[in-house]
Amino acid sequence: MTRLLAKHKGDTFWALLDQGAALVSSTLAFMLLGRTLGATGYGAYVGLYALMGPFLAPSQAGVLLAAMEHVVRDGEDPVEVARSCLSMTLLNALLWVPVLSGVGLRWIEGVPALVGFLLVGTEFFLNGILAACVGMVQALTGFSAAVRLRIAGVLSRIGLLTVLAIAHSLTLTTLAVGQVVTFGVVAAFGITRLSRLLRVPARPGRIQLQHVRSVLLYGLGIAASNAQSDADKFVLTAAHHQADAGRYGAAYRLMQVVQLPVNALVGATHLSFLHTQAGPNAQSRRAIRLSLIAMTYAAPAVICLVLMAPLVPRILTRDFAEATLILQLLSPVVILRGVGIFPMNGLLGLGRNVLRVKLLVGNALFSLALYAAFIPKYSWRGALAATLVSETTLCASCWIALFLCERGRSTPASPEHPAREAAVRASLNELSDIEIPKLHPEP
Repeated sequence: MTRLLAKHKGDTFWALLDQGAALVSSTLAFMLLGRTLGATGYGAYVGLYALMGPFLAPSQAGVLLAAMEHVVRDGEDPVEVARSCLSMTLLNALLWVPVLSGVGLRWIEGVPALVGFLLVGTEFFLNGILAACVGMVQALTGFSAAVRLRIAGVLSRIGLLTVLAIAHSLTLTTLAVGQVVTFGVVAAFGITRLSRLLRVPARPGRIQLQHVRSVLLYGLGIAASNAQSDADKFVLTAAHHQADAGRYGAAYRLMQVVQLPVNALVGATHLSFLHTQAGPNAQSRRAIRLSLIAMTYAAPAVICLVLMAPLVPRILTRDFAEATLILQLLSPVVILRGVGIFPMNGLLGLGRNVLRVKLLVGNALFSLALYAAFIPKYSWRGALAATLVSETTLCASCWIALFLCERGRSTPASPEHPAREAAVRASLNELSDIEIPKLHPEP
C-alpha cells in the first residue's frame, strides 16, 4: 500500500484536504441543523438536497469534467470552452431552478417557497458557476489550484454555519440568505481568477455541440449515481416520513464520514487505471488488489460504526434515537462501496465508459423502483433494504462486467468505439488527477 500511494502522495494529500473540508462542512451542517430543526425539519432539508442531486450533475460535475476534456485533450481555445461551459451552467439553472423549487414546494413540507428557491438557486447558479471555474482552472494550471478554489467555497459555508450558530440565528431562512451572499462572493472570486488566467473577461458565450455531448455523457453517469444514493431521502419526505428522513439522513451522513479514507484511495489511484496495463487481466488484478487494501480499512470501520452508533442521540437529540439502529444496519454500505468503485474504474481504463454509464443508469432505475415500492409502506426500513440491495447489485454487476470485458479483450472483439479508443485513453490520462464520482451539495 505504501509503494502504491507513494506515487500519488501529492494527489492523496489534496484529495484528503478537499474531501476532508467537504465532510467537515456537511457534518457541521447536520449536527447544527439537526439540533436546531429536529428530525422532521432536518428531514425536509435533506429531502430538498436529495431532490437536487441528480439534476445538478450536468451543471456541476458534467461541466467541470467537460471543460477539462476539451481544453486538455482536444486543445480547444480555453476562452471559447469557458464561455460555452458558463452558458450551459446558466441555461441549466434557468431550466431547473423554477422546476425543482416547485416540486419541492409541492412534495416537501416545512420548506417555505422563498427558502427553497434560494437554496436551489444557490446550488445551480452560484455553485454551478464555481464548478465551471474549477474545471477551467484545473485544465489551465493543475489540480492543486483547482482544489484551493473549491475549498474556498467549502470554507465559506463552514464560516457561515459557525457564525449563525454562535449568534443563535441558525434557521433555514438565515442559512439560505447567508449562502446567497457568501457563495456569491466565492463565485465572483472564481470568475475573477479564471479571467486572469484567460487574460480576457470570463463570460457566457456560444454553446458548442461537442461540449453539450461531453456534459451529457459525464453528467448522466454521475446523475445516476446520485439518484441511487440520495433518492431514498426524497421519497421518504414525499411519502410524509419526514422525521424518519431526518434520522435516516443523519445516519447516512455519519456513514459517509468514515468513507473518507476509501474515497482518498480511489482518488489517488484513479490515473493508474487509465494508463496502459501489461499482461492479461491487468485491470481486474489491480481492482482486486486495491479492493483488498480498502477492505483492511472498511471492515474495522464498520465495526466502529456499530459500536459508536449509540452516541448519535447524544450528539444530536433524543429525537434522533432511532438513528442508532439505522446506522448499525446501514454500515455494511461502507464495505460494498469500498470494493465496488474499483471495478468501475477498471471499466473506464478499458475504454468502456459507455458500458459503465449503462450500469450506473440501470442500477439507478432499479433503485428508484425499489424506493417507490418499499418506502411509502415501510419508511426507513424500506429505504434501508432498498439501499442494501441496490448497492449489492451495483457492486456485483460491475465486477462481472469487468471480468467479462477483460476476457473479451483476448479475442478480436473491439471496444465500443474502436476508432476513438486511443484518443480517449490519451485524453483521460491528462484529465483530472482524481476521479469525481459525484459532485453535488452535501446537506
